[in-house]
Amino acid sequence: MPRRVVLVRHAAPQVDPTRAPADWGLTNDGVVAAAQLRKQLPRQATFAASDERKAISTLRAATDVEFIVDARFGEVRRSVEPISDDFRVVRRAWVRGALDASHKDWETPPEAAARFAAGLDSLAGDVLVVATHGMVLTAWLVQVDLR
Repeated sequence: MPRRVVLVRHAAPQVDPTRAPADWGLTNDGVVAAAQLRKQLPRQATFAASDERKAISTLRAATDVEFIVDARFGEVRRSVEPISDDFRVVRRAWVRGALDASHKDWETPPEAAARFAAGLDSLAGDVLVVATHGMVLTAWLVQVDLR
């Protein structure tokens, strides 16, 4: 039987330009949205979250079960990403693999996908629920053969 992987992208973060994105919590709306996942997530599963606060907070709001925290499910590793109006442009370019000077010192999409896959491989169970981040989960989905 193939494994079933349920990917949960963290809920809406409280953006704080004075803190690293890994330290951002959730907005009130984000907490409410994450709590709504309680009825949708499988009950019998291995649960894991990135080591970033917003992913941990999302899973805490979505379930009462204990879960594994693993840095391999963290967002793409990169140098400081300035908060600016064009952050989506830079991130979309990364997802497409169109890396340029704005991605200096960033992990590549294949590197991020391999790291994420190693995290999944380390988990036991036929059903996995992983709270993670948009870019790294997209990189993994692009690399994985879903057949």
